[in-house]
Amino acid sequence: MANNTYNGWKNRETWLVNLWYGDTWDCVEDVRITEILLDEKYEDLGNGILQDMIDWQAIDWEQLRSHVADQVAERMQSQTDCI
Repeated sequence: MANNTYNGWKNRETWLVNLWYGDTWDCVEDVRITEILLDEKYEDLGNGILQDMIDWQAIDWEQLRSHVADQVAERMQSQTDCI
């Protein structure tokens, strides 16, 4: 069975979104906002080479939200460990 992941992510597209924006997310809502903003930018590209180069449908937004939720939970746990 082939490993179809990319650096631990579902695919390259999902990994790239996390690479470029993951450091700016403090909560799951931040991922949703990024998705909306990038969707608008993607639509503004219009038909052409750039849209052909980006597989927008491949981005696993649920995996990104889950990853951020896990990070938030870890931060909260580490804060309670200090009490």
